[in-house]
Amino acid sequence: MRQKPPHGPHLAEPSDSRLVIDVTRTPDGSTALLLTGEFDVHTVNSLCDTIVVLIEAGSRCLRLDLSGVTWCDNGSLYTLLGLKEAVLAADGYLALSSTGWPVAQAIAHNRLWRLLRR
Repeated sequence: MRQKPPHGPHLAEPSDSRLVIDVTRTPDGSTALLLTGEFDVHTVNSLCDTIVVLIEAGSRCLRLDLSGVTWCDNGSLYTLLGLKEAVLAADGYLALSSTGWPVAQAIAHNRLWRLLRR
């Protein structure tokens, strides 16, 4: 996993090379996370660690671009729901900005659109 910090915070070291997380600050001040690769039970901790570091560094508006995800399992989606609640509890916001076919299919199969879109 490759991570680029948004203006300074050091992000967690890669825990699995099957998922790349690129972090950038957007012009509107939010933080964009582009995930590329496999998003599953073995790689989801990388996203968890990254979000914790971003929240601790003061980022509150996080946008996930999952269009580069090539595989998505059910467990990672439910972890994503937990992350949304954790970011909300930290007075932040976590939104999906884009999904590719594997993620969209997994979300639809689990009937999670309503929960992940709110």
